[in-house]
Amino acid sequence: MLFELLTKKYPGMRWWLTQRMTAVFMAVYLVLALIFVVLKSPNDFVHWQQFWQLLWWQLLTFTFFTCLIIHAWLGIRDVMRDYVFNVTLREWLQLVVELVLMAYLVWLGIILWG
Repeated sequence: MLFELLTKKYPGMRWWLTQRMTAVFMAVYLVLALIFVVLKSPNDFVHWQQFWQLLWWQLLTFTFFTCLIIHAWLGIRDVMRDYVFNVTLREWLQLVVELVLMAYLVWLGIILWG
């Protein structure tokens, strides 16, 4: 049943589920970050720097922002489909948004590992 809903027969369901899964992952990440801040109480630069040096946290953060970009792209895509009626203009606007979001992801990689 679930496999049938996620096939090419129902592409809207796949996008809907993707957006919900990214939202759940982002919520879990934010809860983990809040737990860290409450338990560790990092109050100086050295503690924050040590925390951000952890590879698993860098990967988790990169995954969080990847989910955020996918989530944003799906939302913007739906808004453009609803309100930009000229197909050519909509495709160009979506391309610009996709390029900007990809640039943000590259920039994040430079910040985390550069």
